[in-house]
Amino acid sequence: MEWWSGHIVAPALPLLGAALGIALLWAKPQWFKIWALVVFALTGLVVTVPSWMAESPLTISYFLRHLILAAGFLTILGHHPDKDTSISLCLTLLFAGLGLGVLAGQDRESSIFLSGIFGLLILAFMRYRRQEWEIPWKAISLLTVGLFSLLVSLTVSEPVRIIMLIIPLAMVWPLLPVQGVFVASVSCLPGTLPPFFAVLLPSLGFHGIINLLPVIPEGVFYLLWMIAIASALYGSLLALSQDSMDLLLAYAHMALGSIIWWYVSVTHSIEPGAVVYLGGLTLVICGLLVASQHLRARFGHLDLTISHGLAHIMPWFSMLFLLFITAAVGLPIFTLFSAFMEMMLGLSSTGAGTLIIILLTWLMASWYFPRLMQQVLFGRLSPSFKASHDLHLDERVSLILLLILLVMIGSAPSHWFLAADTAVATAQSSFGILQDTLWKR
Repeated sequence: MEWWSGHIVAPALPLLGAALGIALLWAKPQWFKIWALVVFALTGLVVTVPSWMAESPLTISYFLRHLILAAGFLTILGHHPDKDTSISLCLTLLFAGLGLGVLAGQDRESSIFLSGIFGLLILAFMRYRRQEWEIPWKAISLLTVGLFSLLVSLTVSEPVRIIMLIIPLAMVWPLLPVQGVFVASVSCLPGTLPPFFAVLLPSLGFHGIINLLPVIPEGVFYLLWMIAIASALYGSLLALSQDSMDLLLAYAHMALGSIIWWYVSVTHSIEPGAVVYLGGLTLVICGLLVASQHLRARFGHLDLTISHGLAHIMPWFSMLFLLFITAAVGLPIFTLFSAFMEMMLGLSSTGAGTLIIILLTWLMASWYFPRLMQQVLFGRLSPSFKASHDLHLDERVSLILLLILLVMIGSAPSHWFLAADTAVATAQSSFGILQDTLWKR
């Protein structure tokens, strides 16, 4: 029952929900929103109840499923219907179903579902981007390369297959030089998609690396270590120079997410602190992107260099935005900084230069996040901010629940994030002996 619900029913429900929404509710965005919320809630029950009844041990993929479903539910809850609502909700459901398929599948099944995500992303970039954006050809080109890599991985033997899989994983959990897919996904698509992708895509990349850890050779770990350090610095510098909130958040996610890549490449393992850090980072960026969507719905595209003073007219928004910024820079009650310190203190040894770069990445985040808050909330009210209503009730509830979820993840027992999936445990025992042989041929 548990296997059937988690591997078949859970991925199928959002896909079926999208199909029914298109057929019955396309012209009724408010009802489509309610329907999408019901689908996400029902899918969450399908994932949770059988595991709870079977008293199954918690696994990382189980946590990631709930993280994705919670993010989908809350981003939809906080979305105020507009002309893009139907298409964004439909795509959110489709991506959620395919994402759950990636987490539920094993080996080649996951690659097939991830190929579906890449193909759907190409279609979304071509047809359903925001009106002010040109077609992101760079992201489409990278997705084509990633799609080709995934298809090749279905047909080749183990050593080549590992390399072919790491390429698309570095696109969804962004690293240089293929970060363009993630950046475009959270900055140029409409509606609920950007904040949802801030959680979905890194979660899928994280899950993929967990499955590959037993068979990644030492040389590839060293290469990933160097790329992660470069990505952290590159993302931080670009985040400091952005005038668009969405692009700033995309590069901030890249910079801070690269710390997990670095940690995994150094330790060759996944510890509870890394899982908590991933959950905290994705939810913080998700919440800030939801806030960005609220501003865009009211004022259009914002230039951070000339957009100031929102605290004068939107007190609810300002208070919640301030809490997300403090969560991003390390307020102890939230998850991110405590998980970061747990990862750093858990390292047995690392080079002083590398540690300085990682700490510098964090310090730069402590600069551009407060600067973002200062630019948007304080100062003289900008002429572009005409008198507007504050957040609606559902928008406030969505952001508050995201903050509560951040606190809950940080206070959860560490053993919730420790158990490896059965497939990973099997891979570790199967490939641990053969790894050196495979890579010394």
